[in-house]
Amino acid sequence: MVIHVGVVVPWVGQKFIGIPVVYPSGFSLQDEGDGTITLSSLIDPDLRLTYVLTHHGKLTDQHWSSKKGGWIYDWEVPSTECDIYGKCGPFGRCDAQISPICRCLKGFVPKYQDEWNKGIWTSGCVRMTSLQCDRIRNGSEVGKEDGFMKLEMMKVPTFAEYLPSSGSEQACKDECLKNCTCVAYSYYNGFGCMVWTGNLIDIQKFSQGGADLNIRLAYTEFVADKKRNLKVIISMSVIGGATAIFICVFFYWKWMATHRERKLRSEETLSFKTREAQETAFDVNLPENAMEVKLEPLFRLQVLETATNNFHISNKLGQGGFGGVYRVTLLE
Repeated sequence: MVIHVGVVVPWVGQKFIGIPVVYPSGFSLQDEGDGTITLSSLIDPDLRLTYVLTHHGKLTDQHWSSKKGGWIYDWEVPSTECDIYGKCGPFGRCDAQISPICRCLKGFVPKYQDEWNKGIWTSGCVRMTSLQCDRIRNGSEVGKEDGFMKLEMMKVPTFAEYLPSSGSEQACKDECLKNCTCVAYSYYNGFGCMVWTGNLIDIQKFSQGGADLNIRLAYTEFVADKKRNLKVIISMSVIGGATAIFICVFFYWKWMATHRERKLRSEETLSFKTREAQETAFDVNLPENAMEVKLEPLFRLQVLETATNNFHISNKLGQGGFGGVYRVTLLE
């Protein structure tokens, strides 16, 4: 492990992990014994790097460019508030891409909610549900075995314990489960297994680089997730069904309104033609030898439909020049 601007990060032989800066492989780290640590390249002996601690307290990385004949700036830390050690306290994770930058890990809640509401996060978070080992010690219901939640592209917490005997990620996970004090593990290919006990401090979410970090949680936390997902699915199904019913009702209402409008227009047209015939019958300009027009009473189309059983063929008497002739039965 080495110190990186006040933050402890793992050195895996040829590069650092758990930091946002992606180093190329092929570096060596040499402790000179007098407090000086030398980082040199094994691939390119001519690669010249310089690290400068500015008067602002920031560490900058620069490399020499032969083409440009000068030093090229690469990066600096701290670059965000999340680079400040322990910004979010124990079991808190920092993400500079969101607001507020500090959130409790899944399965944890703020230790002092009032402080968190004010943006004071250093007190960190506490676990909501005890792990299996703690439940056994307390004599409560044991329940099922704990599980792990994977966080990707993370700055791993400080003070990891290296387990060289764990040759695979599954073996690393099993080692953590067997140890009641283990609260997280991370397996990095080419380096091996790292486990953490006690409080997890200085966890940060990166947009690139970093490592996978697996947080130990009680089994019930995962059951609660499944229940929440089921509730979401049911809610979405209900909303979708209600929306479909609403659409069907709307289009049926639209169709009925259109049908009623057409029927009304048809009745108005029939009434207009009848009035036109009446006006013609009383026209004083008609010749004297014109036939007398006998006026018949007017009926609404709905009445005629009822009287002819919706113009049923059994009531049809014949066919005239203006249409069919039907027998009607009028109610008093």
